[in-house]
Amino acid sequence: MNSIPKRPIILLFILLALTFPLLSSKTKVIQVKDFNVAGDGKTDDGPAIRNALEAAVKAGPGTRLVFEPGTYRLGSYAQHFHLQLENLHDLTIEGNGSRMILHPGSGFLLIDNCKNIIFRGFTVKYNPLPFTQGTIQMVVVMPDKGFFDLKIQKGFPLPPEDALVKKYFRAQGWRWGSVIDPKERHRRWDVNDHFEIDTVMKIKQGLYRFKVEDKYAKDLLPVCSGDRFFMPLRLMADKVITAGHNIIIRGSSDCTVEDITIHSARSGMIFSISRNEGRIILRRNKIMFEPGTANLCTAWKDGIHCKDNRIGPIIEDFFFEGMLDDSINIGANTAMAVEVFSSTEFLLKGPAFSPGDKVMVFDPVSGEIMAKTRVVKLKKNGKGINRRKTHLVLADPIEGVITGSKQKYIDKKSTHFYNMSYSCNDFVIRNCIFKPQRRHAMLIRGSNGVIENNTIDSVGGGAVFMGNEMGSFYEGPFPTNNIIRNNTIRNTQRNAIYIFTKQLKGSFKHTKNIIVEDNSITVLPGKLGIVIKKAGNVTLKGNRILDQQGKNINNIGILIKN
Repeated sequence: MNSIPKRPIILLFILLALTFPLLSSKTKVIQVKDFNVAGDGKTDDGPAIRNALEAAVKAGPGTRLVFEPGTYRLGSYAQHFHLQLENLHDLTIEGNGSRMILHPGSGFLLIDNCKNIIFRGFTVKYNPLPFTQGTIQMVVVMPDKGFFDLKIQKGFPLPPEDALVKKYFRAQGWRWGSVIDPKERHRRWDVNDHFEIDTVMKIKQGLYRFKVEDKYAKDLLPVCSGDRFFMPLRLMADKVITAGHNIIIRGSSDCTVEDITIHSARSGMIFSISRNEGRIILRRNKIMFEPGTANLCTAWKDGIHCKDNRIGPIIEDFFFEGMLDDSINIGANTAMAVEVFSSTEFLLKGPAFSPGDKVMVFDPVSGEIMAKTRVVKLKKNGKGINRRKTHLVLADPIEGVITGSKQKYIDKKSTHFYNMSYSCNDFVIRNCIFKPQRRHAMLIRGSNGVIENNTIDSVGGGAVFMGNEMGSFYEGPFPTNNIIRNNTIRNTQRNAIYIFTKQLKGSFKHTKNIIVEDNSITVLPGKLGIVIKKAGNVTLKGNRILDQQGKNINNIGILIKN
């Protein structure tokens, strides 16, 4: 038998010895416990946790930042977010079920311009709470004026002074809250779903008079003593501003946030997912009431607000309850022309555009799509750089553009510009559970998406609203090539599945090529299972629409118009 030469073996061992440290250095573990955290829920662990995060960043790509299970308080912090991940890649943060108690002056997590981030395993709540609630004592409705007196529930923050709110937020003021059922934790279904508040005045300790804006006065008529009311406090009594999102992922690719439970949130979106270049995955997260608490709502705004992404998110195995807005909103923001320089050159207000981006131009008056074109180049705005304004040149001329600036109810006739390269296409929503909240389970403007195997139970709006939006909010574009299948839908306060094209005139069917199949829909009296208006090539197959007694009512549970 020939002997094996020794020299190649020696060289191989030397090569392995040199390579092993390089391989092993790619996975470094930073333990938060090594940075003098208390983990007792009382001590402000914010500085120590941020030191640990800084060490993980310095350790380089491939690092894992690991929390020991515990309760961590993150106190007042001057930055916008307690945890800020910016310009990073290949970092994993593992909470291992840690409970985070946050000061409401800052959001929880920012992932900005990052790639391959995994963030998992935390339970989050705010203390002090960034909202108040109580029981209505008296309601007075006069012609065009109305107010109610609210006894603030023990343990909840008192509203700040009215003059301070108007000083800080000016025209926006108090914004709005909702009347909550006297016994169950959802809005009163038979009352207007929100009330804009004009003034809040203290009557005596713990009792406040809420004057609604005049246009909402008549909506107070069915409200009774004993009803409850919930309202966010965007300004706390100590002048802390709580207006802002809770988790933001933007400008990033291939990031995953999973196994996060949110019990309470400050006055913004819980997840704001915007302008990302690659796939964002939200998996096994929960927005839910904290057991043992009396909180009437979990959050004021959307659960997931997903706008202007190159590719839509994957949202799976999610649980939603208690929000005062939509669970999921997916699509693109409208841009409008502030100035028209020529038939190809415009100053747009709204989301960003870049050279090469595809553009759809829509006339809401006629209902026509005016052009499908692309951005040739950008110009520097001579009036100064503004991240919400883009001076661009398009490849094709467009005549008859109506200017606007996206003012609610004012710019209804203005021309819409949509960045079709960033319209959240190829989204996936699957295996999610939607429990009672104020509005819709899913608002969908994106295309090439799948909505499957979800359970939608007793939400305050519809299960799936699929179409563009204009007038109050401006969002689009037009959903196409979507599938809605194998979902269980029960007792939605509005029609369960609504597929439509919104326009001022005309009967254009820009929302099209939608498949609705094998869904089980139980409707409340007077509601419909499926409504299709101004939509084209919609396939209905294998759906079962049932009344409250379980009787099949497919013959009367579907409305098709235009």
